[in-house]
Amino acid sequence: MTSTSDYLIIGSGVCGTSIASYLSHLSPSPSITVIDRSPDGFVSASGASNDLNKIIRADYTDPTYCSLAKTAISKWRADDVLRKFYHEVGVLFRSQSGKGVGEYVDAGIKHAWEPKDVQLEVGVEGKKRAYRLTEDSQVEQILSGVEKSGLGEGLKGFGSTQTGYFNPRGGWAEANNATRAMLSHAITRGVKVVGNCLVTEFVLEGTKVVGVKTSSGTTLFAKNIVIATGAWTSDLLTTLTKPFSPSFSAAGGWLTRPSAQCVAILRLTAAEAEKFKGTPVVINFSSGFYLFEPVLEGGEWQMKIAYHSNGFVHPRPPSGTDTGAYPGFEASALEHSHSPATDHFGTAESCIPPTHLDIMLDELHKVYPSLAQKERVVGTRICWYSDTLDENWILDTLDHHPALQNAGVEASNVWVVSGDSGHAFKFLPVIGELWATVKGLQRNNWGVDLKRFTWNHQQSLHKIKQQGGKVTSADSNRFVAEQVEGLNARARL
Repeated sequence: MTSTSDYLIIGSGVCGTSIASYLSHLSPSPSITVIDRSPDGFVSASGASNDLNKIIRADYTDPTYCSLAKTAISKWRADDVLRKFYHEVGVLFRSQSGKGVGEYVDAGIKHAWEPKDVQLEVGVEGKKRAYRLTEDSQVEQILSGVEKSGLGEGLKGFGSTQTGYFNPRGGWAEANNATRAMLSHAITRGVKVVGNCLVTEFVLEGTKVVGVKTSSGTTLFAKNIVIATGAWTSDLLTTLTKPFSPSFSAAGGWLTRPSAQCVAILRLTAAEAEKFKGTPVVINFSSGFYLFEPVLEGGEWQMKIAYHSNGFVHPRPPSGTDTGAYPGFEASALEHSHSPATDHFGTAESCIPPTHLDIMLDELHKVYPSLAQKERVVGTRICWYSDTLDENWILDTLDHHPALQNAGVEASNVWVVSGDSGHAFKFLPVIGELWATVKGLQRNNWGVDLKRFTWNHQQSLHKIKQQGGKVTSADSNRFVAEQVEGLNARARL
C-alpha cells in the first residue's frame, strides 16, 4: 500500500494538529495526511495533549512567548472550534515571601497586560487586569464559593508571609477535547487522518528523503514531512537516521529529550465539586506545584494536581503501538531497576521517589486541606515533556541538525517540531501559524527572532554547558533542587 501527500505529519498531538489545521486554511484543496500510532489517528492515549486540562496564561516575562500567548488566548476566546473548551477562571500565583518573589510578581503583573494588547481583548475589555494580592480578603473574594475555613495556609498571610498575584485573564483548556476537536475540524477541510501507523524508516529516492515506511508495510510518500512526535522525538529520530548515521549517539545528540512529569487525579463528591467549581488555577511559583478546578469525567468529579519540574529519567515514553494507558508513579522505580540511566542534560532526577505522592498531597493541603487525603486519589500518571536546555522549541529541518550535515542525505523537506518543554499546549491555536512562518509560507508578522527555534541555537547552548557555562531558560518556573532556597524566577507553565 502506498500513499502520496504534499504534507505528511507524523504525530497528532498539539503541534501536529495545529500545523495540519493551519495548512488546511492556507490551501483550498489541501493534500495533508496526519498519522499517529493511536488506533483512530488522533492524539495517542499516552501523549501529553491527551489530558484533562492544561494551563492557559500569557504573563510570560519572555517577550516572544508573552506575545504569542496573548495572541493564542484571543483565539481561545473567539475561535468557533476552540472557545467552548476554554475556561477563563483566572490564574492565582502564590509563594512564600522571600528573595526575588516581589520582583517576580511585579514582572508578572507588568507583562500580563500592556497597552499594545488592546486589539487582542475583544469581548473582555471590561474585565479586571492582573493585580497583586496584598491581603487575605482578596483571596477570599476570588474563592468565594469555598468556605474561609477550607482555605489552607498557602492562601493566607498575603502581604506578609505570602506573596502573589491574580490574573483574571487566564485559566485552563480541556486538552484532549480541544485537540481532537481541532483535528476533527481539519478533517472537514480535507485533511486525512490515519491511525495504527508506527513509523519505522525513511524512504529514500537516491539521497533524498521522500517518505516513510510503517511497521505494517505501508509506504507513505510526501513532498514535506513533519515529525511532531513530542517526547518520542529523540527515539524516533535515532531509528529513522540509523542507516545513514550509525555512529551518532542519541544520548546527547538530538538536543531534546523526554522527561517524566508527575500528575495525580483526585475524586470529589458532587457537593464538594459544587464548592470548588469555577475556582482559578493555583500555581506555587517557587515549587512548580499547580492544581485545577474539578471537572466531570466519566460521570465522576475529578481534580488534577501536578508538578512542573525538571522531571525524571524514568519511566521513558513507551515504544511500539499505543497501549491506551498511562503508567503510574510506580513504573519509574520498576523501569529504573531494570535499566538505570542518567540524564545527559544533567537536570532530571533518575527515579520518582516513593514519597512523591505524599509530597504532592502536602502541597495540596496548603491550598485546600480538606481535599488532601490519599483515599481520594483515583490514580497517578506520567506526563512526558520533550525538553530542550532553555525551553525554546525546535522548529527546524532535519538537514540542519549537526548529525545530518555530513551524512550524504538530503532532508531539507523533513521538519522536526519538538521541544515543547511543558509549555506548548496553550499555543494550540497559533503553533501551526508560527511553523508556517518559519517554513517561509508567509511573512514574519510576529516580530519574533526565529533563530531561537533552530538546532543551531540548541547546539550552541550545549557547547556552553559542556564548557562549564550556565544556560539560563528564557522564562522558567520549574522546581530546581539547587534553587530551593531562592526562586525559580519566571513561570512558563
